[in-house]
Amino acid sequence: MKHATMYSRRTLLGQSLSLGLSSLVGNAARAATAAWPSKPIQVIVPATTGSAPEIVARLIAEALSARLSNPVYVEGMPGASGIIGTDKALKAPADGHTLLYAMNQVATMNPHLYPRLPYNPARDMAPISLVARGGYVLLAHSGLPASDLPSLIALAKREPGKLAYASTGNGSAFHLGMELIKAQCGIDLLHVPYRSGANANTELMAGRVQVRLEPQASALALVRGGRVKALAVTTPTRLPVLPQVPTVRETLPGFELSGWNALWAPAGTPAPVIARLNAEVQQILKSDAFRSHLLQLGLTPEGSTPAELAALTAQETAQWKALIDKTGIKAD
Repeated sequence: MKHATMYSRRTLLGQSLSLGLSSLVGNAARAATAAWPSKPIQVIVPATTGSAPEIVARLIAEALSARLSNPVYVEGMPGASGIIGTDKALKAPADGHTLLYAMNQVATMNPHLYPRLPYNPARDMAPISLVARGGYVLLAHSGLPASDLPSLIALAKREPGKLAYASTGNGSAFHLGMELIKAQCGIDLLHVPYRSGANANTELMAGRVQVRLEPQASALALVRGGRVKALAVTTPTRLPVLPQVPTVRETLPGFELSGWNALWAPAGTPAPVIARLNAEVQQILKSDAFRSHLLQLGLTPEGSTPAELAALTAQETAQWKALIDKTGIKAD
């Protein structure tokens, strides 16, 4: 009986300590959230000034600042395919005062293109929310004897390796996107990398390259100019602004290719802070003014939970790894 009493006391003591520890952890988490934000929040964007990601990051920062009653500012940090800015953001203190707003490339493509990448997305990036998606348009020189993807495939198979496509550099999203289309269509196209989208488009309009992937917002202006034509769009459904242009999916069932932007924090950022940021972003995405701004940029507003963003990142990481391993693509 004495042993039973001692065991009972020990059990009760253990339960009390466990409950006390849980209470302390819960109180600490609530305190961290209550104290956040305690200073201005920095949003690092690894993109150039005036680019779509940088513009959207500023819209997010402005809206967050108003909702949190706290300064939120954007720092553009382009270079090295987004590596410089991403690494800077992820090495900041994990206290919710430094965030990363970036393109999918930094999380899903770079790990397989750069053997010495200074960050590990799976280990170092805490997902907050998806923010926007944008599809691409497969453009062709106006004189190319192809009017859609099936006729391009037929032409490329008649003349393997003779048609060329432009990209903005080895390992760029446009390079990988075209290689994905090539692989699924079973065609051989020559890759010609350029230093910028402007250079690539100049060469396309001059007919020195025959095709190119272009973000839908800028593609529309090029098509309206008459020197290039749209063969297909990479979105799941046809674009309202180009209703006559078929999707790649109409030729390749299940195909989808999009660029997306998301918000991350350094790993280790308190979960309540991540949850608060996610909730605020979902509210911002419901704003008619914010949605209108994104649509004008050719982007579709799209939120997510942190878990959904993590799953999307993992899925696309596997897709790009398989393609890069198969083709041996190397970044510049």
